[in-house]
Formats: sequence, structure tokens, C-alpha cells
Amino acid sequence: MKKWFALSFMSILVMGFLFVGISVSAATEDLDTVDGSILEVDDTTGDYTLESILTFALLDEYLAKATYEKIIEVYGDIRPFNRIVLAEQRHIDLLLPLFETYGITLPTFDASDIIVPESISSALGAGVEAEKANILMYENFLSQDLPEDVRFVFEALKTASQKHLSAFSRDRFIGAGYDMAYQWQRMFGHGNKNSRGQAGQGFSGRH
Repeated sequence: MKKWFALSFMSILVMGFLFVGISVSAATEDLDTVDGSILEVDDTTGDYTLESILTFALLDEYLAKATYEKIIEVYGDIRPFNRIVLAEQRHIDLLLPLFETYGITLPTFDASDIIVPESISSALGAGVEAEKANILMYENFLSQDLPEDVRFVFEALKTASQKHLSAFSRDRFIGAGYDMAYQWQRMFGHGNKNSRGQAGQGFSGRH
């Protein structure tokens, strides 16, 4: 019995890491991005227009917040999404006054097409890729000639994204544990037989 249990456990362990590896490698396939065609170039300066970069940045923050909210809705109150989703709202709140200051119309955002990754590990991998892209976006914008208040906000948001990247990278190991536990439940018939949208509710991840 002990030998059978040991072999079964090792099989689950191998299957779990295989599942996690596939999920993480597919993370970028689940990652939506903001349409870059909204970025307009000023013919005089050669830089992107202030209106277009503020609009792009706000849509990017809207997208991140909505994506992390949907991941929490599917998989439960897991970290670091439960903390970072609150930070994304603060990012939005930093950007909004700039639209009023410069008389720019706020963009509309539709979250209905967001696709939730197929596992917690994949969701964490998508978070890593999203924050990397976010950092590069702000670095690109900061290389331009910006008003001081816009530069201040972009610098703050880039720093925040660097912290988020560290959190997602660190907690990918936790996601692997959640996914392995879910595979264990499925193998032994004790898993939640409800829809995918409820499957992850048992792994709260809150500390």
C-alpha cells in the first residue's frame, strides 16, 4: 500500500509540473493587449501625442484591473491578484485627473472579451507578461518630452509595475501548488464537479 501510494504521489507530482509548465508557456496566448493603433504621432515633434499616450495608459490600466478581477472571480481570492487589483484602481485614480487637466475625453472600455487563463499558474504567467509590457510602455512614454505632472505619474506607475512583476514572479510557485492540488482532487474524484468558473474557489491563497 505504501509503495502504491508513493508511486501515485510521484505520478501526480510529475503530472502537476507538466500541467504547470504547459499552462505557463501558454500564458501569453491568454493575454489581451490594448490596440496600439490608438497611438498617434505629432508631426512636429515626432513623439506620440499626449492625448494618445494618456488614453493608451489608462486603457492598459483598465485592462489589467478587469483581467485581475475576472481571475479572482474564477479562481477565488488568490494572491497576489487580491492585492494588485486594488493597486490597479489606484493607478487609474492617478491617471484620471490628467485627463481633466489637459481637456482629454475619457475613453470607453469594454471588459466583456477578456479571456481568463486556464489555470492559476497560467494566470500568474500572464500577470508576469502583462507587467513586463506595462513597464516597457511607461519607459517608452518617459523617453518623450512630457509635462512634469504626466512624467511624475508615469514614473510612479512604472515603479508600481516593477513591484507587481516581482510579486507575480515570486508567487508563480504558489500557483503551481494550487494547480497540483486541483489535479490531485480530479484524479481521486474529490474535485469540484461544477463549471470551470467555480473550480478554483477552494484555493483561496489569502494569508
